[in-house]
Order: sequence, then C-alpha cells, then structure tokens
Amino acid sequence: MATVILDTDFLSSFLKIERLELIKAFFQVESLHVPSAVYREIAQTDLLPRLLAIKWIAVRQANKAAYEALYHDEAFAALGEGEQESMLLALDSTDAVLMMSDNQARRVARTHGIRALNIPAFLLACKMAGMIEREEMAQIIRDLKEKDYYKFKHEVREALLK
Repeated sequence: MATVILDTDFLSSFLKIERLELIKAFFQVESLHVPSAVYREIAQTDLLPRLLAIKWIAVRQANKAAYEALYHDEAFAALGEGEQESMLLALDSTDAVLMMSDNQARRVARTHGIRALNIPAFLLACKMAGMIEREEMAQIIRDLKEKDYYKFKHEVREALLK
C-alpha cells in the first residue's frame, strides 16, 4: 500500500472542489499524509476548517536532519518549504507517491527518485482505472477552473474527456 503525500497546491485544489476522497479511494489507503509545512500553509487560508473536518488526513513532521545533503542541491533549496518537506516525507517511505502541481518541484522530486503526480496525470489514472466517467470528469474540470482557477492545456483536457 502506497504512502500518499500531498503538497500544498494539490491539497488546496482538491479541498476546494471537495474531492480528496477520490485520492484516498484511488490509492486504496486509510489516510493521506500532509507535511507540517503544508499544514501551516493551508492554516493561513480559509481552507483550514475543511482540512480539520477530514479525520483521515495525517499531518507528519519531515525528518530534515536525515536528508541534510539535499539542501546543498540548488534546485531543491530553491523550492518552498512545503515542497521540500513533501519530498522529505516521500524519501522516508519506500512506496511513497507525491501529489504536487508545480512542474519544477516535480522535476526535482523525480531526480531524487520520488514518484510524483500532477493533477492531470492523477485524473487520467482515475479515468483509465474506470473510477471516473466522462460526465464526472467534466464536472471535476469545471470545478477546478471555477473554484481554483486551474487550467488544463487543451490537449490534456481533450484526453481526459475522450
């Protein structure tokens, strides 16, 4: 069973559209993990009550000391604290999947051997697994646009709705 870790952008998007349960169901896990830095970032928004209402979200402290060498990696050091802690939590687990929207952060994660998915990749995986029908996908895409100002590239949107 995978350890699913959410970065701030991904968590925020799915909180806004009230679809975090889709992530939990797709990976068939008991809980989703959020680094303490991500929790602190969400705590500065109006999304905190929604996050607190979800009992299967586990806030975890990243072990910064164990990966001190990473801070010498310029690309890693340039990332935000939430992205860094998300990666550190992923490195602490042999079966981690990191959900993050930022392209640069995902590239850095992959250079360190971390499996990382963005929103389109996750939704496509849900579609391929038969978890989301076309109408529901269209609603998720609309909700992300209206509630999170998330825009899909035309070809990605078409692939998701095909």
